[in-house]
Amino acid sequence: MIESGRGGVYAAMLEDKLKLNLRLVRNARYFSLSRFFSFLLFLPAIPMAIVYNPFWWIPASLLLAVFIVLVIIHEKSVIRKRFNDNCIAALTHEKEALNGQYSSFDGGKEFNDSDHIFTADLDVFGNDSLFQALNRTATFSGKSRLASWLKTPLQNRQEIVSRQEAVAEVAEMPEWRIYLRSHGMDAGEEKKDLELLYDWLVSEPLFTSFFFRIAQILIPIASFTATSCFILGIIPAQLFLLYLVIPMAVTGFHTKAVNRRHVMLSKKVELLQKYSIRFRMIEDAGFSSEYLTELVKKLKSGTLPASSGIQKLGKITASLDTRLNILAGFVLNVYLLWDIRQMRRLEHWQKEHRESLPLWFDVLADTESLASLGSLTYANPGFVFPDIVTDRFVILAENAGHPLIPARHRINNYISVTHRRQFNVVTGANMAGKSTYLRTVGVNMVLALTGAPVCATSFVCYPAPVYTSLRTTDSLSTNQSYFYAELLRLKDLIDRLNRGEELFVLLDEILKGTNSADKQAGSKALLTQLIGLGAAGFIATHDLELGKLFNSFPEDVINYCFEAEIAGEELHFDYKLKQGIAQNMNATFLMRQMGITL
Repeated sequence: MIESGRGGVYAAMLEDKLKLNLRLVRNARYFSLSRFFSFLLFLPAIPMAIVYNPFWWIPASLLLAVFIVLVIIHEKSVIRKRFNDNCIAALTHEKEALNGQYSSFDGGKEFNDSDHIFTADLDVFGNDSLFQALNRTATFSGKSRLASWLKTPLQNRQEIVSRQEAVAEVAEMPEWRIYLRSHGMDAGEEKKDLELLYDWLVSEPLFTSFFFRIAQILIPIASFTATSCFILGIIPAQLFLLYLVIPMAVTGFHTKAVNRRHVMLSKKVELLQKYSIRFRMIEDAGFSSEYLTELVKKLKSGTLPASSGIQKLGKITASLDTRLNILAGFVLNVYLLWDIRQMRRLEHWQKEHRESLPLWFDVLADTESLASLGSLTYANPGFVFPDIVTDRFVILAENAGHPLIPARHRINNYISVTHRRQFNVVTGANMAGKSTYLRTVGVNMVLALTGAPVCATSFVCYPAPVYTSLRTTDSLSTNQSYFYAELLRLKDLIDRLNRGEELFVLLDEILKGTNSADKQAGSKALLTQLIGLGAAGFIATHDLELGKLFNSFPEDVINYCFEAEIAGEELHFDYKLKQGIAQNMNATFLMRQMGITL
């Protein structure tokens, strides 16, 4: 039964791919058996032609031709099946993602940075992270680009709006996105592949001199002439063998240099072919948004479009890889000066596309990142693109929820910061929802300034990044206490504000590492200083005294709370944000429930 809605599109595509998979498996068996029997029939035809009748050379040749054709067809069928398998995997992953399951995607844990202004506190990287929910990249450069976008929010309104338009366009191209990722999955790229390609790109050419230009013309002429003379008996075998020393000496003298360059490109033909396919997909997509059309222009700005340029590099590399066969390498170097000829072709390509290649892969990285954000957009039609404003320092949202919490479990709330210096003090009992609410604000701001949609029915914000202090930890390795680590975090925040950075601040239960009196005094002093520096944001706390700052800053401090209701032996949370200071605490109730005598 086909599902409805967005899941239905993926389900229909998946059903088609599963049907195709059955046909491809059946065809693979057919071609495998056919080529086996054609070769089996070919073998006796050879002795029949030699021993009995030359006529047998005709069926032998036909059977050999049939065998070769079947091998080629079978290989293409295998490649098609491998791609189809990738499509099945990609579609299965997307269907899982629709149900809030993202474990099939890479969480990018290597991008974790405990010193970053928000990524560690907001679970941007790692398992069950925002990055894992977004990540549809298939290249290391694409993965790094998406991570960079999340770590470095845009602060220019026009750049954000331009990216939003591109994300919205790609979102409505589900089949194109699936195929783009599937071709990338098929490439089998390793981290070192692109690094070696870039190393080769900046290497100095070795075979541009006039000597090599003339040698690649004269030596083939001389080699074929010498061979003809030897066959016709014009020159003796000794002289012919002596001649062979010349081409082998020319290539042999440069073997080490060729090897060093070849290792940077060796056995990357299939990878380059997959790059070429993905570049062509971008070039031919027919985008209309300004951001994407500019990316396409970059792919077509050189003497060749990226797809053709990479395809040509793949063909040259395939030709150079022929030298890996010792016999073929010997013959080709004797008669065509093969190594040097191919190296000269590579160096010509290198000169022609040295500036373009990094640009092409930048475009691919950007496109993969846009496709990742597009997948989030497509899977969540209830999300909205935020309205970015620059005339007001605000975050205003209706029905905002955490995007990683499935809709069936998500409790939405409003967000209201209307001016600089405003701080919302959020009080409430343990487990009432304070921390989740702060993370909801933070994660949606990260998405908003990345150019992605947010989990809300309306969202307006000023393009200033968030700064968080939600889960500071101590460090045994640096002999750093929890309290001191938190002070360093807060000092960094103050220093940034003093330098004029614009930040929305999210603080959760600050100064936990000290006694109650110190904590109250310190928290009040910090909040007073943050207001004086023109910051705005949220502070979640159990300390109800902090709410009394409203009396000192009636225009800037607003009290909100999450309440807990205790009815007999039952503890109930509605996780809805309310105005005012929390009235009910639950610590003693929970301790009694655990059997702790009070």
